[in-house]
Amino acid sequence: MLTARLAAFEIRYQLRNPVFWVATAIFFLMGFGLASSDAVSFGSPGAVHENSPYTVTTAMALFSIFYLFVITSFVANAVVRDDATKFGPMIRATPVGRSTFLAGRFLGGVTIATLGYLSIPLGIAIGAAMPWVDPETVGPGSFATYAWPFLVIAIPNIILSSALLFTLATLTRSMLASYIGVLVLVMAYLAVSIVASADPTNLPIAARYEPLGSAAISEATRYWTAAEMNTRLIPLEGNLLFNRIFTLGLSALFLGLAWARFSMTERAPSRWRQKRLARQSARAAKAAAVPPATLTAPVRRDFGFAHALAAFATRLKAEVQFVLKSPGLIVLLLLAIAFATLNLVSAETLYGTPSYPLTANVIATLTGSVSIFSLIVAVFYGGELVWRERDVKINEILDATPAPAWAVFVPKILAIFAVLIAMSLAGMVTGVLFQLAKGAEHIDLALYLAAFVWPQSVDLLLLAVLSVFFQVVSPNKYVGWGVLLVWFVGRIFLTNMGYTNMLYMFGAGPGEPLSDMNGTGGFWVGGLIARAYWLCFGVLLLVLAHWAWPRGTVVAVTPRLKGMGKRVTLASGGVALAAVAGMVGTGLVIHHNIKELNRFETQDEAEARLAAYERAYLKYENLPRPVVTDVVFDVAVYPDQRRMKVTGHYLLRNDSGTAISEVHVRQGDPEVAFTRLDLAGATLAKNDKANGHRIYRFATPLAPGATTRLDFASDTWRRGFANSGAATDIVDNGTFVNNDTFAPIIGMDRGRLLQDRTARRRQGLPAELRMAKLEDTSAQARNYIGADWVNSRITISTAADQVPIAPGNKLSDTVRGGRRIAVFQSPAPILNFFSVQSARYAVAEEQAGRVALSIYYDPKHAWNVPAMQRALKTSLAYYERNFGPYQFGYARIIEFPGYASFAQAFAGTMPYSESIGFAADVRDPETIDYVSYVTAHEVGHQYWAHQVVGANMQGSTLLSETLAQYSALMVMKELYGEDKIRRFLAFELDRYLAGRKGDPLPEQPLYRVENQQHIHYRKGSLAMYLLQHRMGEDAVNRALSRLIERFRFKGAPYPRSLDLIAELRKEAKTPQDQALITDLFEKITIYDLKAKDATSTKRADGKWVTRITVEAGKFYADGKGVETPASLAESIEVGAFTQRPGTGAFDRQAVLAMQRMPAKTGRQVVEIVTAKKPAFAGIDPYNFYIDRDADDNVVAVN
Repeated sequence: MLTARLAAFEIRYQLRNPVFWVATAIFFLMGFGLASSDAVSFGSPGAVHENSPYTVTTAMALFSIFYLFVITSFVANAVVRDDATKFGPMIRATPVGRSTFLAGRFLGGVTIATLGYLSIPLGIAIGAAMPWVDPETVGPGSFATYAWPFLVIAIPNIILSSALLFTLATLTRSMLASYIGVLVLVMAYLAVSIVASADPTNLPIAARYEPLGSAAISEATRYWTAAEMNTRLIPLEGNLLFNRIFTLGLSALFLGLAWARFSMTERAPSRWRQKRLARQSARAAKAAAVPPATLTAPVRRDFGFAHALAAFATRLKAEVQFVLKSPGLIVLLLLAIAFATLNLVSAETLYGTPSYPLTANVIATLTGSVSIFSLIVAVFYGGELVWRERDVKINEILDATPAPAWAVFVPKILAIFAVLIAMSLAGMVTGVLFQLAKGAEHIDLALYLAAFVWPQSVDLLLLAVLSVFFQVVSPNKYVGWGVLLVWFVGRIFLTNMGYTNMLYMFGAGPGEPLSDMNGTGGFWVGGLIARAYWLCFGVLLLVLAHWAWPRGTVVAVTPRLKGMGKRVTLASGGVALAAVAGMVGTGLVIHHNIKELNRFETQDEAEARLAAYERAYLKYENLPRPVVTDVVFDVAVYPDQRRMKVTGHYLLRNDSGTAISEVHVRQGDPEVAFTRLDLAGATLAKNDKANGHRIYRFATPLAPGATTRLDFASDTWRRGFANSGAATDIVDNGTFVNNDTFAPIIGMDRGRLLQDRTARRRQGLPAELRMAKLEDTSAQARNYIGADWVNSRITISTAADQVPIAPGNKLSDTVRGGRRIAVFQSPAPILNFFSVQSARYAVAEEQAGRVALSIYYDPKHAWNVPAMQRALKTSLAYYERNFGPYQFGYARIIEFPGYASFAQAFAGTMPYSESIGFAADVRDPETIDYVSYVTAHEVGHQYWAHQVVGANMQGSTLLSETLAQYSALMVMKELYGEDKIRRFLAFELDRYLAGRKGDPLPEQPLYRVENQQHIHYRKGSLAMYLLQHRMGEDAVNRALSRLIERFRFKGAPYPRSLDLIAELRKEAKTPQDQALITDLFEKITIYDLKAKDATSTKRADGKWVTRITVEAGKFYADGKGVETPASLAESIEVGAFTQRPGTGAFDRQAVLAMQRMPAKTGRQVVEIVTAKKPAFAGIDPYNFYIDRDADDNVVAVN
């Protein structure tokens, strides 16, 4: 009864606290904004409802991170405030028992925290019902949709957070310790998230032990479809059940510790506290022993600027000492170092393979790590330092001194800044040590200073200023923290809503992309100007804080704001005017750069323009157009100016079979200046400059078979800096520009139209802009790349110390007039889809038969050049042997800066990012050698896209990306053997199944893929590998060879995916193989294969008989993921092993037996005979089939 009364008292106390109502309002608005705006979404925008069970459950977990800071004020404050108000001894003198006291306070705090958190589901429910919400983005939202996640996720999280903070406050009687506890919990959450995202095999462990349940939710729903996320409640089972039990058990452990350590008697000071008190007493005694000074002159009262500076120095020393001597600082630094280290270890992995620690990549990782941590620290210390004197009741003494307000609060900002800088330096040291530990050959300290220490220093100073300013204009530190939280969350919402202008987004800048190959690349200039602008604004905030600083007993905000005018002096007013003048000056420079030298559009403006463009021009998509037959370019690259000038011409021919009266000519980049664009025999009828779209009309229609010429000149000049998304195609070292940037494009195409479903509905357009149906034969008139087969001659000039590269045989390479000039000409038809590149390259050259292999690379990045050479040779040999002749006498890999992480295939030239293949660390033989895999994939595109290219319709990327995936897998099998392929297939399976929920379109079967990467890459790999395993590699290759023979360099009508399937069916010798082709390509087929148990018995002849109990099932899914059971009658591999398949060291020696056996729907027992006793056995052990739970395919043998 007394416990209930204490809890009720605590609830009443907190309900009278404005912090509760402010926090409740903030979190209500967060939930409301999530449901009523498409600015923030969980899952796939437009496919997963904003109030779906998945969204609500995810929100319950993620928002509890932010709610930790609110719980601190409810739960920890319930313990600490007794001692803070000196009321503690009186309470401990009452006959209230320890258990009663602790239980009452804890239950009261938890109850009020739970009541506040109810605002989130309430906000989501009300937000989803708003009239402006697109009805396609919300579902019915039943009571269970909100109640179940709150019960399963929110309440255990609140109990755990409360227990941890309550225990820390109970043991230490310190709010500081509670705040550090919050940081520890946040860091634990982030650390687990990083580990889980770096490698999906870590997810089950993270799901069990991540304290707030986010990882468990991710694991439980990882392979759900959008339909499941919209309708299913996440079941409390498996790792989610374990996680919730673990969370509550951890809570009980914390509470038990609090109960065991808490005493109702006054505690003696700790040893550390006793030593500190002794030192203070010694200093006081020493000071008292000094005889008083004799006054020999009258005292002069001088309270001018010199006195203010002296007061400033005194306060600065005191504030910095308080921070540096704070026990929490060491903990915070250790947390920062640990977090940075974890990020560095987990960053830059692909297929679980690490990268070499390039300085630029390390800096990018550290910047993200420090930013997250610094925000939390700035928020915490901002409140602690501003309100420190009031908390210990000495504010009136300090306010009575003649020191001006700025001499009091500026030192607090600098003290916060000192902490943040200490964390940045600790991060830098961590980065350098990490590089040394990884054996880095080149550590660029200058780049650390220019790209990390300097920008971080300014950004963190601005953060400290903002934190203190919000605290100054708040009635207490809890409200100040709440205001900062509103700013942080609001900034995210505003950014996602398209409000991105750096002139009004605090601390925003143009982005300063970094690469190891190109360094800072001059992008720092825009960052410098933006920081100068925001530093001026920071000075203005300081002046406003000076005028609003609370002095005396007046803490309320309104009187202080009304009295600000009385504090304005000539000096402070002058500083404010200077700050405003600085903002105006730098703001004008920023405006000139982002709106005059570059294009700037708000999200609404861009959407409206694209919608209007679609309405005006999409109707011309199928208009007959001439094809390009020849291209001649003269490209002049000026890397130091970030400029490229091009002159050239196209030869055009009318192959449409009908006369052409008008031609549409587009720009791929509307910001490129076309100084000449003349079509022989035609005049310009319309020039849409905003969209870079021109319409030319012939005086006499171009007859079938007739030719004409298009001459052009363009100037691509990347001047100044843009608001965001810096153009990185033309740079000082590593220029990489596609021809559709600087050369005109013939005809209308939908590739650059508005794609987002919600945005399209908002603009009154059909929700989906789909590819042409497979049955629409008119779409075979063009290929999906939108490029014709052409003959090319390209002259490219650049700086004398750089190497120019374009597709084609190199006819000449000279240096004249300080410029290096090379001429390239295509020996065979190429797609009018290529790039030109220029950089200071080293070149590795080797001859493979008639083909010259060249790798152009940064001299610092030579690690993987031999592996690339080997993969080039192996790939070319395999492809020529199985598919047909390679069309060029050259094969080139060209490195480009790590501004993007991809490789791409053009005609015999393959640009390759420094941040993947060139930086991959494949020295460990147990890692996946994705360097060779990506190289083989891009060489595969020399056949699949650059010999055979699919029609502009569904299934087109099956003929390019899927077949390039298959080709690369065959090369990897030749290099490493089939047993090493399982790990790669496991990654592909995971990414296909996980990608299904992120697709806003209904899923299509593989032969109808509409450029979805998880289908044509991931599912395509699995389908083709299983097909060659079942039908035979030679059979599949024969089918592909015939496909090439039919369509090599062929124009319209371009091939369809049906042509591939027809060739494959010719090789299918059995009804089972025909059915397999149907299941893999024409249906969405999901298998459920499971090994329940396995037992092994030794026979009289010494051999072992292993009986494996398996359960098998097959399902067909529709586009929304709804599954229907299907009959399974296939032959599937079962195997016995000495080691579990999929481990890094697994190889052929571990395979005791592998044989194909009939499998049918339901449970069955199969037997395998081996010479040795197996340790593991299972069905489909290499993950050939698409199985939603492939981990249960293999079990340990009893």
